[in-house]
Amino acid sequence: MKRNAILAICMAAVILGACAKESSLPKATGEAAIRALNAIPASPEIAFLIEERAIGSATTKSVTATAVYDDLAYTFNFQTLLAGDSRTTRVASQFLDVEADKDYTFLISGALASPDITIWEADQREWTGAETAFETRMAHAAESLGSVDIYFADAAIPPALGSQIATLAFGEIDAAVDLEAGDYVMTITPAGDDTTILFVSDPVAIAAQSQFMVTVFDGDENDLAPISVRLFNLSAGGSGALVDSRFPPTMRFIHGSLNFGDADIYIDDPLTVPVVTDHTFKDITPFIDVASGDVPVTYTAPGNIGTTLVDTDEPIFPGTRTDFFVLVDADGNDIKVSNRSDRRSIQTRARLSFMNTAGGRPRVDIYVVQSGELIDEATPSVPGYPLGFAPVQIPILPGTYDIYVTDAGEKVVLSGPNTLDLDYGDVVETIIFENVDPTVVDFAIIPAP
Repeated sequence: MKRNAILAICMAAVILGACAKESSLPKATGEAAIRALNAIPASPEIAFLIEERAIGSATTKSVTATAVYDDLAYTFNFQTLLAGDSRTTRVASQFLDVEADKDYTFLISGALASPDITIWEADQREWTGAETAFETRMAHAAESLGSVDIYFADAAIPPALGSQIATLAFGEIDAAVDLEAGDYVMTITPAGDDTTILFVSDPVAIAAQSQFMVTVFDGDENDLAPISVRLFNLSAGGSGALVDSRFPPTMRFIHGSLNFGDADIYIDDPLTVPVVTDHTFKDITPFIDVASGDVPVTYTAPGNIGTTLVDTDEPIFPGTRTDFFVLVDADGNDIKVSNRSDRRSIQTRARLSFMNTAGGRPRVDIYVVQSGELIDEATPSVPGYPLGFAPVQIPILPGTYDIYVTDAGEKVVLSGPNTLDLDYGDVVETIIFENVDPTVVDFAIIPAP
């Protein structure tokens, strides 16, 4: 009996000890908002984790979705696929004792294999529903820029020292500022110099009762200007681009039909002076400045304004490059394809795109094989690619490749081997043209902008 009593006492002590230990664990008293912002140029997606749980991922100039977590201590982790690897690598970790009612943004910058992590902290904002203002914070994530002054005002108010909304160095974010809802123009100058304009946006309308993080980045291959700006809505989610108004959108024209004939191209209404004359089969024009909005695109017979071949309105967005293809399908119908390619270089891979304009070939198979290999036993890299569809892009490791084109489901070569040498960061766009010989097609590289 004595032994049983001692055993019972020991068990009770263990249970009480466990309860005491459990009660000493930290308890959450509130929540905080958390996200990550990727500012590494040419970066692939970087995954953002709280401990080992994924929050989201972000490519260059983007943020993960905002997550809400208890006000406890966590280690946040970052991982990505490095060049030549088949599995992701953890490239950074950052401890943070999260406080309730705070808003945290983890800025990822520096080298991809060993990034710098900077934490931007602010208070969360609650709206009563009666406010006529919005809240904004200005942030600097452009590694190529030194310190800058940022102006955010009505278009009629020119930059003047002392009126800037923020002066920032790389990696910094300014304190939150409330501004009345309305139209604003963003201007960036070197710090202390209001006469040298680095960036000036078109007016942007901003509604009340929202939090925004307006972030300055280096431009990339998709940008027309050297500086790019993103406006992140922290209240509703989503983002928008502010583009430099001094750099109009551009457009180029690609003639992809053997039977369409030559043409003059106009982008005005009524027609006045053609922007392109004698546009011939396989011709790829340089990029031409155009206005944003619905641009009237008209093709006429050469020197004959009265013979209309194409008449359409093409929607053009600020800060974009548009490729406009004209081709003819197997039934003789005109096909007009517009495309805004993703030409951003990614440092851990190459990217290769294809466009099928070969009339009489409703679908083709495209093979990408190591140079010298045959396609007899190979599977198409792009199977059954339709005529006239927007260009398709595939990621690919660096190397020397042979490109073959066949009819869909066939192994009879229409074009190839077409040899390409690809390196990390390359973005190569190609096009398949028809040929006067119906047993072959032509393969060509589209010039980079």
